[in-house]
Amino acid sequence: MKTIGFIGSGNMGGAIIRSIAPLKRWDVLIYDIRTDISSLLAEETGATAVDLPQLLDQADIIVLAVKPQTLPSLFPTLSKLKNKWWMSMAAGVSLQTLSEGLQSEEVIRIMPNMAASVNKAVTALSAHKNASAAWIEEASDFVNSFGSLHLISEDQFSAFLGVSGSGIAAVFRFFHAMALGGVQQGLPYIDALKLIIDTAESASALIKATKRGPEEFVTRICSPKGTTIELIKVLEEHAFDAALMNAVEAASEKALQLERETHT
Repeated sequence: MKTIGFIGSGNMGGAIIRSIAPLKRWDVLIYDIRTDISSLLAEETGATAVDLPQLLDQADIIVLAVKPQTLPSLFPTLSKLKNKWWMSMAAGVSLQTLSEGLQSEEVIRIMPNMAASVNKAVTALSAHKNASAAWIEEASDFVNSFGSLHLISEDQFSAFLGVSGSGIAAVFRFFHAMALGGVQQGLPYIDALKLIIDTAESASALIKATKRGPEEFVTRICSPKGTTIELIKVLEEHAFDAALMNAVEAASEKALQLERETHT
């Protein structure tokens, strides 16, 4: 059994620890500058709170779950370590920067969305071109343990953030707006919300099961002079598709800007 050490246990790191520690597939160590947080999280999950030297000594896999601006101060210490597998969740910090700072090519970047806490995270993973196959396989298994894995090239990270990392907020807004529409038409909010959540799950299941595109289902549902075409007409009049595309573009461009700022 390998040992995974988390440096940092904030919102995302904590969510992943809560998902994987109870599985007992890895020994999980936690270090946080705030020892009260790491101690409480360890007590809650069955992980072990340790100091930084102990984590660096015992962990086979080290997850960097700290803010990007914190990494430069850690590199002088971390770069002295050998035979470690490194995984970073620091937004905007490239594989090249990580590899140079850690003096290692066994480096992987991941970007989960917030659903890690319920084992439904959608996570992008990109590995250094010289990372070992064994590390990529182990990292993939790790990510799959708290949701779904999407292997992408590093230059696609900003698009991933627009569609999933930040895009999940658009899904929440969609659910809320549809539920409000139900309220306007006489449904209690909680009932309308459950309806749209179940509807979204049923639509996703259809696409996954049939591997057909969503537009095919739209055209099949729209009967002549029916209710669905009226709904689609209003969405078109309000540039629904364009608004979502522009939103993804804005979030992706912001991600690129932040990455550029990190390198300056």
